Amino acid sequence: MKTIKILYLSLLVVFFTACSSDDDDNSIENNTVTNKITVGDSEFEMKTAIVEPTLNNSVFLSLTNNTQAQIEDSYNGTTLNNVDYFYARINHSDLTSNETYDLSEISSLEFIVNGDIIDAEYENGFIQFYKSGSNPDLEVTQGSITVTNYSTDNLTLTFNFVRNDGTEISGNYNGILLSLDDQE
Repeated sequence: MKTIKILYLSLLVVFFTACSSDDDDNSIENNTVTNKITVGDSEFEMKTAIVEPTLNNSVFLSLTNNTQAQIEDSYNGTTLNNVDYFYARINHSDLTSNETYDLSEISSLEFIVNGDIIDAEYENGFIQFYKSGSNPDLEVTQGSITVTNYSTDNLTLTFNFVRNDGTEISGNYNGILLSLDDQE
């Protein structure tokens, strides 16, 4: 009988160990990338990336806090409010996985928050940083964008910049990709 109790306890230990929670600190769920842009102490969530290669050897890269469905609705005239919009024009014909684009390869760069999309045009908003503009403190003086994965439906990237006033900027995105070529 003692052997049966030991066998029974052993089976219980194995059963409860096998059914234990997978929510420890090493689980994939706890290590997911949060899609955001950080400017100093402020964080802005990003939900969708937009990529548009052009004929003149450059690619437009955008991140926004709106969903793909909201963006598509805005193309049809729906007004969106409280839009955060990151934009970079990279001097290459398209994005490439495992490639870093230095500030010298980015012809324009801008991040505006709390704007509106009215009649498919971005309006208003507050500039957080740009490559060139009227306020030298908001100008980015160094940094780069690193694309680690670029495929038809996913974009993974990180970036780091420093504004002229010393404010550090960072961002990361791993998620859905909306190609404007798909909208035609």
